[in-house]
Amino acid sequence: MITNQRQYTNTQAMAERFRRALAAPDPDGLHPKALKAMRDGLRSQLHDLEIELAEFEALQNGTVSMLEAESIVGLGMLLIKARIVRNITQKELADRLSLAEQQIQRYEATQYRGVAAERLQQVADALHLRVREVATLDDI
Repeated sequence: MITNQRQYTNTQAMAERFRRALAAPDPDGLHPKALKAMRDGLRSQLHDLEIELAEFEALQNGTVSMLEAESIVGLGMLLIKARIVRNITQKELADRLSLAEQQIQRYEATQYRGVAAERLQQVADALHLRVREVATLDDI
């Protein structure tokens, strides 16, 4: 997942390189099966990048109003997505929490794994994110 503007810009550039490679003439002397495999790989990677770009753009445009996680582990990704939806940079979030920007970068790099529940709540509060917990018991 793209989590910041720098990654977004890099992903856009990478997608454009894949588009140019797909538009380029076929190399001479390449076996048709090898050429097909190469093009299929490029299309697949381009497709994945386009999905990531679209998700980031949707979050950034604020077209998302509800975020969901299927487990407690997914809470970290929710916090990252909420920051993007709010159009808050990692530095701005760090400032709101009186932390160094690098600390937010570390939190997000690990999707907040190992971060105390109290800190997770502080981040949610700084993002004006209301988290509603719902727990369900699976059948045994």
